[in-house]
Amino acid sequence: MSLVNTFKFVRTVIDWESLAKATHNMYRVVSVRPYTDKKGMLPEGYTLTLMVLKDDFDYGVTKDGVQRENNVFQNFDVTVLSRNAPVRKGDMVRLKDFDAEHSFAVGFDLILRFRDYEVVPAQAKGNA
Repeated sequence: MSLVNTFKFVRTVIDWESLAKATHNMYRVVSVRPYTDKKGMLPEGYTLTLMVLKDDFDYGVTKDGVQRENNVFQNFDVTVLSRNAPVRKGDMVRLKDFDAEHSFAVGFDLILRFRDYEVVPAQAKGNA
């Protein structure tokens, strides 16, 4: 017979450092929504939908020998627990200070939380 209520003792580890390295920790903002924790335990912030622009990781091949796709142009959601700078659709951002304690996985979906973010300034256009 197996144990019941084991969910309190199981933890999924998310290797954010490897994911950030593979994607160069640079993402385009697709949408921004205010975030407020319903339980009042976490600070207010934003829920960002981000687009991956680079992915250097080799995901190998399927059992049929077909090369697996990378995550370029895929979208994912994150929660940043800060509103330190205005962020809007189209901005480029870097995610900072991964909050492993409040991040988790549900099946293959990742709930990723960060304590901070950086809006990367747009490079100056060549009109001088």
